Amino acid sequence: MSENIDREGERLNTIIGQGTVIKGECSVNGTVRVDGIIDGSLTASGVAILGKSGQVKGDMAIGNAIVGGRVDGSVIATGRLELQTGARVEGDITAKKLVVEEGVFFQGYCNMERKEEKKAAKAAAAAQQQAAPEKHSEAPEKGKPVKVEEAGGDEGDQEITFRGERI
Repeated sequence: MSENIDREGERLNTIIGQGTVIKGECSVNGTVRVDGIIDGSLTASGVAILGKSGQVKGDMAIGNAIVGGRVDGSVIATGRLELQTGARVEGDITAKKLVVEEGVFFQGYCNMERKEEKKAAKAAAAAQQQAAPEKHSEAPEKGKPVKVEEAGGDEGDQEITFRGERI
């Protein structure tokens, strides 16, 4: 196990061995090691360790994860996600911390936005909206054109707004 993975849920309480195939949703309260195949989703409250021969053909929702095998689906880690050499992930990744070793194949989108940053951005947008006067109060009629406003910074950063609200 990687030394940098949080100690919470460290006790390994489920092993899915090589040659084992599980079809459907697999939910583990704690830590799981997968060297076999899960044909469905995997949910673990602790650490999910996907060995070199391990495969998940579905989405993963875990606390922390070490992936050395193959994932065909989205990976949502509330903590740290480590992709080891030889790992293959075909799906979107959401993680607070991400480590990618050389030799990893990844096809998808990666989102590392933290909840605190999202809350701060929403608060700033709300404060900006309160400072600006309300331009429109009714919804646009179906089929009528809608004006889209653009505002940006000096360096080409652009923010698209609709009726003064960020979209």
